[in-house]
Amino acid sequence: MLDKLPSDQFFSEMMKHSKLVMPFSDFEERTMARINKESLVKRSVAKHKKFAVLFFVIGTGFGFVLTFFLSLTETNIVGIPSDTLLLICRLIYVFVVLTQLNSITALFSKSGNYHIT
Repeated sequence: MLDKLPSDQFFSEMMKHSKLVMPFSDFEERTMARINKESLVKRSVAKHKKFAVLFFVIGTGFGFVLTFFLSLTETNIVGIPSDTLLLICRLIYVFVVLTQLNSITALFSKSGNYHIT
């Protein structure tokens, strides 16, 4: 028991010197407010990512159905043969799907660091 007393006093003295000095008086409140704001932003971004995927799937399905129904008609539209019009629509469809797919993959591959000001 006598051995512990000097080390306890030493530890007590060391703990007195280890007091953390805050740079500002409201440092803790500002830090907690920033943490709360970042969590709100992360939830909002997650919600927007879900909407992005949902609308990508809906748009892809709509484009697929549209090009399918265009392939069923065999009439000229505004003097353009249906095969040429279908080819143009399919090329536009593939271009839009690939660019949006690239955007969605870039959205999900970001590091997740959001800068809050």
